[in-house]
Order: sequence, then structure tokens, then C-alpha cells
Amino acid sequence: MTSASAQPDQASRALAVARSFGRRARDYTRHAHLQQHAAHGLADFLRENGGLPDGAVVEIGCGTGLLTELLHIQGRDYLATDLSPEMLDQCRARLGSPLDDRPGLSFAVLDGQTASFATPPAAIVTNLTCQWFVDPVAGIARLARQTQMLAFSVPLQGSFPEWEAAFAELGRSSGLLPLPDEQQILKALETLSPQRLTHRIEERQQHFPSAKAFADSFRLIGAEQPRQGYTPAPIRPVLKRFAHGLDATARILYALVMRELP
Repeated sequence: MTSASAQPDQASRALAVARSFGRRARDYTRHAHLQQHAAHGLADFLRENGGLPDGAVVEIGCGTGLLTELLHIQGRDYLATDLSPEMLDQCRARLGSPLDDRPGLSFAVLDGQTASFATPPAAIVTNLTCQWFVDPVAGIARLARQTQMLAFSVPLQGSFPEWEAAFAELGRSSGLLPLPDEQQILKALETLSPQRLTHRIEERQQHFPSAKAFADSFRLIGAEQPRQGYTPAPIRPVLKRFAHGLDATARILYALVMRELP
């Protein structure tokens, strides 16, 4: 449960994240390589496990529509949501106009970590979004309680160890966002007594020509919000260490939760 004192922090963080991504909405698709990969990974994971159920689908954090494009089926009620109105505009543009070309598809500005639905959707899907929640583990469990099926991908603690190790050698921590632990996520989901809980973890390595290119991979999509309390400091030794390139490893959890609603 989120305390009353935490709610203003949650709202202000959500606004900061929305603004940051909104500023990069026009160029997001061109630079969102990990997000594109994970969208295909989640779509494949869903297909391998029987696909979406019949009924309405809600997507949390649709961004520019990388996952939306893969999952929306003509005629299905599919609500694509995002914190950023600018991202939603890009999603509309990506999926074609007029929207008569995709009956059943609609859009809404929505904060996934506080979202509630009068009529529970048959499925909720979300791709590399929940790490932005104030409490990702609680946020994922909250979404799972509101639907028959939750299908999601999320980057995990232990991602980008090459970058973190370079900072550790300086006696510091990097400014990268703290990521959730897979065991904590799975434990929280198991407490919901699901009918089915399926998951897999992927480690994906991507080469960057320099430390700056790695840092830019976050900045150019609007994902540069640092961890809370981070104070930037000179990183010349880190830049020098990766002057000839950096192979950065992301750990991604793909999970599917199915449960009966009360």
C-alpha cells in the first residue's frame, strides 16, 4: 500500500517522467532499441503461452506503440495508455490515421501505478514500464489483481553490470535507476494465488562504441531520470575505461500471470 505521504512524491515523479519522455517522443522509436527488442520478446512470449484471452486489453505505458502494433487485432477492444500525451500522439501516428482503420483501438493518458478499472479488462500488458513506478513490485502486483491476465516485461536488478562495476571501482554508484529483483516480483505474484505464473529471464548484450553512446541511449528516449538522491560527479575515468566501446548487458523478465477475479 502506498502511504499518504508517498502520494505527492509519486505524483511528482510521474509528472517528471511524463515530461522527460514527452520531450523525446518524436525521436523515441528511432532510439528505443531495447524497448523494440523487448516488445517483440513479450509478444513472442505471449504467443508461446497461448496468446491473449478474449475480451478487452489495456496496455500500460504504450509509448510510441512498439508493443501495440504487435498485439492489437482489428475489432478487439484495446486501450493504449501512457503518462505522456506526446507519446500517445506518436502512437496514434504510428498505427495509422484515421483510426477507423483499427476499430476497437482507443487511447488514454493514464498513470499505470494508480490505474483502476470499473470493469476489469481481460488482459493488461506492459513492456519495460513498471520500473518507473515508485514501487515496481507493488505496482506489478496491483495490476495483476485487476485482471484475469497480466503479461509484462521489466528490466531487472543486475542489468548493466559493466557500467555499475566501473563506478564501483571509483567508490561510487552510478545514476542508473534502481531496478526490481525478480525473486521479489515472483514472490509478490505468488501471494495472489494465481492459476498460472510463467516467466523467463533473458540476458541481452548490446555494443556501444563509447560510454557517451551508452549514456545517450537513455537520454535520447527520455529515460535519463536518475535514481533518487543521485548527485552527478565527474566521470572521466568511466569515459576513459570505455573509450573503445562498451558491451552492456540488460536482464529482462518476461512474465505471464493468470488468475480468477472475485
